[in-house]
Amino acid sequence: MASFNILPAVENAYRMTWVERRYLVRLAAISFFLKLVCYLTAFSLGYQENYLTLTLFLLPALFAEGWMLSHYSRLIVLGHRWPFQPTGNMEEDLKVLSVRARGVMGGLLVFVLINMALGALMALVSPYVPADPKAAEHLPPQIGMLFFALLVFSFWGFRLTWLYIPYALNIGGMRYLKALGGMKASLPLIGTWVLCFVPFIVLVQISASFFAPLAEGLGGKAASCFVMVILTVAFDTLKNILSTAAITYGLMEIFQKDKA
Repeated sequence: MASFNILPAVENAYRMTWVERRYLVRLAAISFFLKLVCYLTAFSLGYQENYLTLTLFLLPALFAEGWMLSHYSRLIVLGHRWPFQPTGNMEEDLKVLSVRARGVMGGLLVFVLINMALGALMALVSPYVPADPKAAEHLPPQIGMLFFALLVFSFWGFRLTWLYIPYALNIGGMRYLKALGGMKASLPLIGTWVLCFVPFIVLVQISASFFAPLAEGLGGKAASCFVMVILTVAFDTLKNILSTAAITYGLMEIFQKDKA
């Protein structure tokens, strides 16, 4: 079974993100701005609960975020920074640029496709999810079986969420899936993601409890909604940066074992 040490991967991700904070601010600026504009537009039109439409609204931001995360993975593994610094050797520079561009574009496109697929899946499933837990008892058996099948697939398919990382590193999807192997390989991926995700859920709740009432008191519900969107976008961007870094460190360990 392919595996890696979760805590060192998460620790390295937090450390790397802190050390490279100035670089990441420049790298994430476009993604953050586009995501903020897209979210505010979707919310103002009342599409925040329509997963598929919301995903389509977020497309420009997803392209920018995929570009950013692909560059960050390449920095962690290969030491490549943006923008590219030419050496003066035109022939060699073009070769390096070609490889880098193929990796970044591959990671970017796969990231967008993954998020579009997740948005479509949520749009298909959400109408069948009862708002009241007691109503779940009255769901048709076919729906219950479908949810169970989705749960089993989601456990294995969680690895597909990170498929953009090997593409960003010019590794490719088949080698990535082959290196991970069976179902149990999803456990360290899920554990790593939880350690990167849960702290930001807590931070959003704490920040919302402090800033949202203050904004509502000063400018009404519109100001409160605006503050919540800013907090959500900021923490979501940072969470994606940390998660990508931690999974990248974990995959580095797996690929090193695979080579041995």
